[in-house]
Amino acid sequence: MNIQGFQKLTLLDFPGRTACTVFTGGCNLRCPFCHNAGLVRTPLAQPSLTDEVLTYLARRQGILDGVCVTGGEPTLHKELPEFLSRIKAMGFAVKLDTNGTHPDRLRAVIDKGLCDYVAMDIKNSPARYPETVEISGFDVS
Repeated sequence: MNIQGFQKLTLLDFPGRTACTVFTGGCNLRCPFCHNAGLVRTPLAQPSLTDEVLTYLARRQGILDGVCVTGGEPTLHKELPEFLSRIKAMGFAVKLDTNGTHPDRLRAVIDKGLCDYVAMDIKNSPARYPETVEISGFDVS
């Protein structure tokens, strides 16, 4: 999992829960208004923080309620189901922030019960997506 950083406590990112926020690197869109553009355009060349995050969460069992996995775009990472499975095994609820461009990967995570809450960022109407995400020929049909 390409984890670029994490916030150890949030009261905002996962409605109704005390949570940790995990930031994945990379995204398949180039939205000019992205609030995490650094993670999208120039992910840090550092080792992933996966082990550090999991160690932190193990110590926070019974203290935190959930984990918000955001990005970048988390569904780009083939390791996402395994990572979420490890989080769920520790008893945490999982919120996934996604741009929705990989519905098959999102469906797989949901069908496996690895996600309790999905926040999908719809950028614009289908006809204006390429303009909005700065990628020509982007098809959302």
